[in-house]
Amino acid sequence: MTGDSHPRVFQFITRLLNGGAEDHLISTVLGLDEYDFTVGYGVSYEQDQVEKLERNGVKTKEFPLVRHYNPVTALPAVVSVALYLRRNDFDIVHTNSTEAGIIGRFAAAIAGVPNIVHTVHGVPFADDRSNLLNRFVLACERIAARRTDRIITNANVMTAEYLDRGIGTPEQYTTIYSGIDIEEFQSASPAEDLVGARPRVVMIGRLTNGKGFNVLLKAVENLSTDEMSVYLVGDGPLYDSLQEEIDNRELSDCVFLTGYRDDVPRILAASDILVLPSFREGTPRVISEAMASGLPVVATDIAGIPEQVENDNSGYLISTGDAETLATHLEELLSDPQERERMGEVGRKKAQQFSVEQMVDSTDALYQDLLAGNE
Repeated sequence: MTGDSHPRVFQFITRLLNGGAEDHLISTVLGLDEYDFTVGYGVSYEQDQVEKLERNGVKTKEFPLVRHYNPVTALPAVVSVALYLRRNDFDIVHTNSTEAGIIGRFAAAIAGVPNIVHTVHGVPFADDRSNLLNRFVLACERIAARRTDRIITNANVMTAEYLDRGIGTPEQYTTIYSGIDIEEFQSASPAEDLVGARPRVVMIGRLTNGKGFNVLLKAVENLSTDEMSVYLVGDGPLYDSLQEEIDNRELSDCVFLTGYRDDVPRILAASDILVLPSFREGTPRVISEAMASGLPVVATDIAGIPEQVENDNSGYLISTGDAETLATHLEELLSDPQERERMGEVGRKKAQQFSVEQMVDSTDALYQDLLAGNE
């Protein structure tokens, strides 16, 4: 960085799709005006996300060798990213997600980038993944941490878990909660095109493994009430198989796949309960969005979720895979609108600490601290 030019930052993510980590990255780069950002991404991306960045003056770069959990392309991907970084004079490389985090940090170290930052959006070690894969990722994370100046987590509990696993040292870590536009969700008007009766239970996210969709369907199957509708909002590789399972369980009269929606604030405004029975998460933005919308939340007691949801106060926390307890809590909330309203109001107040402004300001402070150390 020379003269009055803006610091040059390379933000790198494995997949640039329509998910929480992607929203976090985009909100950050669009919220920080005093930096010259380039966003790199792997072979999986949504063109509308690329166009959104480029419309706002952010340069983008695709790396086709960067793929989701593909060990065959990992090493050549490191080489391709390192060559790109060496050709460009970046002041900071900031990686996001597991694969890009490992590949990007190794590449940045090889290229001699002076400042390397990594954001952990979700703990990658999970019971529904093989022990061999978990051990391999753990080894890579430990090595990559040695080449990292700062590690950002979305929750204090994630920092504790990484340190317990021998990843990095305490002074490397900073907690920055993933932020949302609070006002957008508090002021949204309800979507008017949702079929089915109220109350409405909604689950929002990419239709991929690890989200617990089958847990929700099993819970719905065990509910005694027919006075409700359930919406699975999102798109992804499980769309067809989920529709088949809904039909096989004979739930098609109350469970609906909406596909991808770009009006999540309005979907939440038209809903009554958010469910997220995931097996692995970080600090899910959708929970903060639901709380800002005044919805009680039923979610798994993992990663940063307990730092968002106050059990028995703004919602309920359950164990992973526990469809029976999920059904019990849904039954309670579906039958008690006053309790839904009470929990929703608690969540609405709690959501204030998850604002996008706070996230952007905290990231700016971290960048400035690193850059000052290079002077």
